[in-house]
Amino acid sequence: MNRKRMSTEVKFPVPWGYIAGKIYGFSEKKRILMVHGISDNAGVFDRLMEYLPEEYQYVNIDLPGHGFSSPMSAGLPLHFFDYVYSILLVLTALKWQTCTYIGHSLGAHIGTYFSILYPGRLEKIVAIDGLLPFFISDTINFIRELYSHNINVKHSERLYTKEQIIYSLQFRRYETLNKEAAEALFKRAVTKVGDLYKYNRDKRLGLILKPYFTIDQHRDFFSKYSTKTLLIVADNSNRVFMLSKIIEALPSVININDLFTIIFVTGNHDVHNNYPERIAPHICKFLHDNLQSKL
Repeated sequence: MNRKRMSTEVKFPVPWGYIAGKIYGFSEKKRILMVHGISDNAGVFDRLMEYLPEEYQYVNIDLPGHGFSSPMSAGLPLHFFDYVYSILLVLTALKWQTCTYIGHSLGAHIGTYFSILYPGRLEKIVAIDGLLPFFISDTINFIRELYSHNINVKHSERLYTKEQIIYSLQFRRYETLNKEAAEALFKRAVTKVGDLYKYNRDKRLGLILKPYFTIDQHRDFFSKYSTKTLLIVADNSNRVFMLSKIIEALPSVININDLFTIIFVTGNHDVHNNYPERIAPHICKFLHDNLQSKL
């Protein structure tokens, strides 16, 4: 394991405020953008960073409405492709024409769609327990629910102790975190108010972000997919049951064996934070082109 990595805080201006993040390293040629999942923040990769190659520069961002980043404009529902567009704004601010992309869950979904909309900008993608967003069978009801949720969302300013926050980060989520993983998220998840804390997250995130696409629309979109991708699937995650559906959703013109390397690891959906040592070797090999397809 490497020594603890040092980072520098950064803020990228965007039309609705700024996107916050942290930068590790100084490479001008080897660059990696890291993007977390829904309701998490850049701290989710802190523990994984200790195992990744030092010759790269890493930029780990808080998505809008997460961590230290500004939420999207108030009064409207959140839209998936606004988050995809936020990646373009970050790359523009960094003056990066290309980079490698590491994303978890929602962050992986965002990266795969970004690579289609802006071909050639992402050299490789590491998708940690995520690739395609969930499919929508009834777009009319989904859109109606989206706007209804925005109207009814309550912006509570309730305050909590650190112990309450850590407990919530560990156990009140889809899949549990260990104590060290929860601590990694804590710093950017809250703002201190006196001796207590309030959550930083956008309340509108209660409705999962996904595009208004049916499975056929996904197939059409992904017929343009061309980025080499490492898909890491946690064997104790609900995503493992979706793997066959993901492959089924890919259009027949996609050569799966050429584009995708699929690796299974022991752990749940948050294995990258709970047990980063389990996925780091696969990422390191993929970065150096040494992985062979396991399909």
